[in-house]
Amino acid sequence: MTAHPCKDECMFLIALSNQMGKVFAAPSTQNDPPFPGDWRTRADALLRNPQLETLAGEQMLENLSLDLRRRWLQRAHLRSDGYMMSPPHQQTKLLPGDVRISYPYDRWVRPEALEKRLNERRPAPEGWISEARVFSNGMTAITAFLQMFRAFAHGMWDIPKGPLSLHMFGGYFEISKALGVLCDGHFHGRKHTQQKNLCAAVKLGKADLIVIEPVTADIDLEVFDMDGFIQAFNQRPKGQPCIIMFDTSLSGDLFPMEQFCKRLKDNPPNLIVNIRSGLKLDQNGLELSNLGLMSLWAPDTELYKKQLKQVAKSLQVLRITFGLSLSQDECAALSAPFVLDKTSLGIHGTAVFDNNKRLALALSKAVKPEASFIAKVIHPSLGPDKDKAWAEAPFVNLRYRSDTHSDRALLRAILEAEVFKRGLSFVSGSSFGFRGHRFEMGFVRGVKYDTLRLSMGSRSGPSLQGVIELLKDLSAYKDFTALKKAYPDIAASAPQDRTAEES
Repeated sequence: MTAHPCKDECMFLIALSNQMGKVFAAPSTQNDPPFPGDWRTRADALLRNPQLETLAGEQMLENLSLDLRRRWLQRAHLRSDGYMMSPPHQQTKLLPGDVRISYPYDRWVRPEALEKRLNERRPAPEGWISEARVFSNGMTAITAFLQMFRAFAHGMWDIPKGPLSLHMFGGYFEISKALGVLCDGHFHGRKHTQQKNLCAAVKLGKADLIVIEPVTADIDLEVFDMDGFIQAFNQRPKGQPCIIMFDTSLSGDLFPMEQFCKRLKDNPPNLIVNIRSGLKLDQNGLELSNLGLMSLWAPDTELYKKQLKQVAKSLQVLRITFGLSLSQDECAALSAPFVLDKTSLGIHGTAVFDNNKRLALALSKAVKPEASFIAKVIHPSLGPDKDKAWAEAPFVNLRYRSDTHSDRALLRAILEAEVFKRGLSFVSGSSFGFRGHRFEMGFVRGVKYDTLRLSMGSRSGPSLQGVIELLKDLSAYKDFTALKKAYPDIAASAPQDRTAEES
């Protein structure tokens, strides 16, 4: 952490605005008003403001980042708003930066510029070839591939006739929901809670499609055992068709995909699919648009190259037919030059991961489970696999001891009251974007609501330490009875439950 984190972020936002401004220096927009207009005057004034490194200054910085986002979207949409959803065929259509885009109607948008950028900035390792596809969001990318696999796997990869099998190590609840819809007598799916069972199935060649999260998107945040998996995979029947799909939405580029490929060279899969939500870590926390990223890697042989082309073509047809692509407005919003930039992803992702690790380590030292209502602090840095390069997460989970759903509402009310009293930039919300700091109550479906998710963004200003101190103070209370005594007014007025709002 630097001595002047808010100043550093303000200068970073100014650098982002300069990048954005260059997009509007293209011939078709060079006579438009300068971007971002008087925003830069406000940013320069904030840099000189003696309050910048205070909680009040941090809130001004938050407002400044949101205003930069708003101005970009307004200007980007000025370009796309000029075209009909079904524009004349001969009309020349340009995205910001004068990038050509062609489509007969909006559902048929082919985001080729984004796919080219993704392929160039996430190249396949030596001995492999690549294709890229982008979709309207991360879950759309995942479900599109699952549907394509279910429909065409037997023909594309010469998988023996019979039910297809999927084996998964991960925890994202929406993938489980998708499998509940897609899996049937012709497509069997199994989610493994223990990695040794996944490896046993892989070793015996039972998996046609393997789905992996480098860190599980659930309460436990368990870290994927790459060594154990590779040992099992390389022992499977030689040459048996198999596809491996990764969801790296919460890991960015941390997982060593190139190394993973090289270690499978003696008995490689037919295809490795790397999917992630491009909303979470690829947009510097500005959340310009939903975006699903898919990189397809195959061994560089004539057979696998042919299979890869078939897969890429099938996904393109499926994307158009089912309306799974980005809209013209979304393509315009994603024209910001830092979107899909590997260096930008690394800087933003590292800041997010470092801040959450800092919170996890501080709370693990402060919380005494035997004397606190907080039963466990959960983060990959606190587990047995903490030395793995991908043992990171953009949030920290807290398990707390609770007897009723009303305890959950009380804890939320206490957090909101303390945040207001202390002047912290820390709000309730789902943890996307990761620039500011958020918390989310009861995010796990189907189990007792006794978990609090804390999501520290990339900002390392005074609110980060303030959140740490707030949670350390609250952890001193032994149980919810003690919390009710300490906050009698809140306990008397807190709603009994708010599950409907967050379901």
